[in-house]
Amino acid sequence: MSLTVGNDDRSPGSLLRPVRTRSGGGDGTGVPAPPPRPEKPLRAAAEAGATHSEPDLTPTAEAGATHSGPDLTSATETETTPSEPDLTSATETETTPSEPDLASGAGAGATPSGPDLASAAGAGAPRRFILPVAAETGEALRRAVHDLAGQAHPGGVRPGRIAAHGTGTHRVVATADRPDRLRDELLARLDHGTARRTGERPALAFLFSGGGPQWIGTGRALLAEPAFRATLDECDRAVRAVTGWSVVETLLADDGRTLVPTDVLQPVLFSVQTALARTLHAWGLRSDLVLGASIGDVAAVVAAGALPLEEGARLIATWSRLVAERASGHGTLIVCDMPREDAGRLSAASGGQLFVASHLAPGQVCLSGTPDGVTEAERELSARGIRTLRTPIDYAGHSSLLAGIAPELVRRIGTLRTRRTAVPYWSTVTGGFVDGAALDAAYWVRNMCEPTLLEEGVRHLAGRRALRIVEISPHPVAMYSVQQTLTALEDTRSAVLAASHRDLPPRHGLEDLAARLWCEGFEVDWSAVGAVGAV
Repeated sequence: MSLTVGNDDRSPGSLLRPVRTRSGGGDGTGVPAPPPRPEKPLRAAAEAGATHSEPDLTPTAEAGATHSGPDLTSATETETTPSEPDLTSATETETTPSEPDLASGAGAGATPSGPDLASAAGAGAPRRFILPVAAETGEALRRAVHDLAGQAHPGGVRPGRIAAHGTGTHRVVATADRPDRLRDELLARLDHGTARRTGERPALAFLFSGGGPQWIGTGRALLAEPAFRATLDECDRAVRAVTGWSVVETLLADDGRTLVPTDVLQPVLFSVQTALARTLHAWGLRSDLVLGASIGDVAAVVAAGALPLEEGARLIATWSRLVAERASGHGTLIVCDMPREDAGRLSAASGGQLFVASHLAPGQVCLSGTPDGVTEAERELSARGIRTLRTPIDYAGHSSLLAGIAPELVRRIGTLRTRRTAVPYWSTVTGGFVDGAALDAAYWVRNMCEPTLLEEGVRHLAGRRALRIVEISPHPVAMYSVQQTLTALEDTRSAVLAASHRDLPPRHGLEDLAARLWCEGFEVDWSAVGAVGAV
């Protein structure tokens, strides 16, 4: 079953780009082709000013060295204040230009359309053979590839005896569904120039996006992955303790309608995002910083170490239940291709019926409000030739229309067991780095009632150093918006990537992500990934 934003001919073109997936082609990572650059220059937006110091995101070691990250299994509580050194001294690097995935709306509120049971077919995709090869020079890499290609022919070395080969800054990864096809894949990577030379690696940022990427097939397809399943079981216990229902059973028994209610959809999304992040962590890919958007903020702070998983599950279950009880049916949300200054004027003229819910990218916002207010805005924007996309969200997220339930949210949440972040956490609520002590119930009221500042976060972070921003979600929805901002910055050092995509078997998507990052200098535990052999 597939639950995601519809992508048909009636959708606004820059909001929902067609997906052109290059599985096994192009750069060899399976990342879909980038959307075209906008025909007109994008209008830049003012950056949000942080009022505090910032973490040092400079890697702690040379390219290829393992870098630290949060202990995602720890639950030790602490009461501390932030330690946030300067990030501006980070060295810039030259890297491959970004390759965005999909313009599926984004950020807060880009939400599901109907089910697509055929999309779950990827759950049964066979495991691939993966062969990473590294060398100190380009010529040495070529020799190593040809040597290994000679061993990988039919009747040659058995798959289990072909190990990940060598060390060095010149790297290539081949994948194939059969060992005898590794030879052609290895040679193709060299012939097509897809081997990458690593340098000082960029900072790795995990972006936990909001509603919209609810592809149930991701959760089902990855249940056989040890780290994913262990985390999902942990989330299942934590969510069940609050709600009485099972995340795993919901994933397995879904009939196409199970995930529609807010108080079911949001805890499941939290669980899948948390499990995806921990799977990457188990494979050796540890983030240098995290950020969230809208409801994705809850999984983000858990990944950052600011909340124990049990508290994150309690928070998202409590929040979503209250919204379902008190706000559902009283609002809606649309994604719009318009500058946020114009959106602000439209909101001001609405008489309290319309609000700017998210700053997604230059020239792209979310608007939320009452059903009548949003409908009137759609009419006006259509008359002005401005494209919009209405989402199935049935409440006025990220607006002051939710202020009436704020006291009840504070009461139900009570005291959260926060702790010091293990990795820096950028808040799209405050527009700056935040430590665990600030993540009390009042913070989550702000998240619920104030705009999501995704554009400001990407601008600020990408302005300090090269980034690899990985969207942690079952299917990307924030990717295109992030790419819009990077394009406006003329930033060719940074890239936005997906952890999972509905057009790829979920494991293949994670493998392709690991392969690309490894070629760019990040360490990957190939034995944990399940490559052909191990270093």
